[in-house]
Amino acid sequence: MIVTCPNCSKKYQIPEEKLAGKPRRLRCKNCREVFIIHPQKKDEDSASPATAIDERAARFARVLSSDMLIYNKDAVEQAREAGNLLETMAGEIERSWQLWKSRFPEAAGSEEGVSVFRGSLRDILAGGDDQFDDWQPE
Repeated sequence: MIVTCPNCSKKYQIPEEKLAGKPRRLRCKNCREVFIIHPQKKDEDSASPATAIDERAARFARVLSSDMLIYNKDAVEQAREAGNLLETMAGEIERSWQLWKSRFPEAAGSEEGVSVFRGSLRDILAGGDDQFDDWQPE
């Protein structure tokens, strides 16, 4: 089984027998990132792993948007009222995008993935307002 570090994209060949059918933690020798690898299921169809990545990517995008809201509550409220949320939070959004992109490079490279991240910004950070409908990563 080929495993890719979500932080630096280094690839490792891991024998299925080492997993013994259970998830295991792995530390990347290149960047020291610790991540969990899951054994492949024999009866799993090919669309299922992509769906799991999409669900995790969407969940992480929501977490990042929630964190921006929590840690910048006053600035977000003022920017929502002024209609300049994108400009006010540009630095935080860019940092969150870079972190999300490092964890989900396949999703970040697709329009669907960008849409997932944009949707979390709209739903959580903008409170459902359309201020992020035209947002594109730099």
